[in-house]
Amino acid sequence: MPRIDIEALEDEWEEDHHLLTRRSRELSVKAKQRIEQMDVARVVGLDRGRVTVVWDGEVVEASLAGTMRGAKAAVGDRVRVRAPKHDSDQVRIVEVLDRETVLTRTADDGVDEERVVVANADQVVVVLAADYLEMGTRFLDRVLVAASLGGLDAAVCINKADLVERDAAATAALEEVVDRYEAIEVPVRVTSATTGAGLDGLAELVAGTWSAFAGHSGVGKSSLFNHLVPDADHRVAETGRYGGRHTTVAAWALHAASIDAWLVDTPGVRSFGLGGLTPNALVEHFPELRGLGCHLDDCTHTGEPGCRLTPGMIDPKRWDAYERLRASLSERE
Repeated sequence: MPRIDIEALEDEWEEDHHLLTRRSRELSVKAKQRIEQMDVARVVGLDRGRVTVVWDGEVVEASLAGTMRGAKAAVGDRVRVRAPKHDSDQVRIVEVLDRETVLTRTADDGVDEERVVVANADQVVVVLAADYLEMGTRFLDRVLVAASLGGLDAAVCINKADLVERDAAATAALEEVVDRYEAIEVPVRVTSATTGAGLDGLAELVAGTWSAFAGHSGVGKSSLFNHLVPDADHRVAETGRYGGRHTTVAAWALHAASIDAWLVDTPGVRSFGLGGLTPNALVEHFPELRGLGCHLDDCTHTGEPGCRLTPGMIDPKRWDAYERLRASLSERE
């Protein structure tokens, strides 16, 4: 007679009948102690309800235990898992551990419901297209704020450099963007996934890290991944007049063995909302403005007495970004 997994049956019963019971979901001390002894895995994929984790050196599918009711995991999360009882069972996730870093976004600045892009990443690499830098840098300025808020480092990859190499004005604009962000100690790499230029420098930047790649659709994230992770087998969409179609529909972490890195490819998005941030808190996430020692501790550098911000202290385009983001966040209030 086949063995019956009583714990699995209990989990399934609780999932189906949680509306019929009013007993507390608080775990007992012994249950918590058992969980603390379980293995730790890392979530590497979430797609249509499926969870994929790297556990004991293997990438496997996992299911959620009853203890996970109401809890949500994100790519990069460290989770406690219960080993399968027999070959036909799956690894079960029983707990999401506290996050060290988290990159979140909202649908727009007017809402505060945050969506986790990636958890526990070391850095986010924002990919821009060299021929759409004005729009790309607006997106970049938002992600830099979100990275600062969530405790991540940030870097920039300007891809498709081959499209502007014969255009003097476009090349000058690219160099200005490089200087603008390197001045605030954000590393910048210029690449071409088509010609291979700069890819070694990008690989060195992400080597040994968990790095999330973010950017608009059509900037070439999937093409970069195909170079960094040769067996990724991403489908690269045809690029039309306004850029590529969405080719990544869910966040996935892929292991780049040659550089010992886990790289998270995130879906291309049109907007990156900062709805969880207040206008007055924005200044803390612009390194040029943070810690100027103004008379007021909460100086926003918008005309307060004793403000130490002087003309030329901040790049004009970065100041425009600060004013634009502050105005957008203020509309909500």
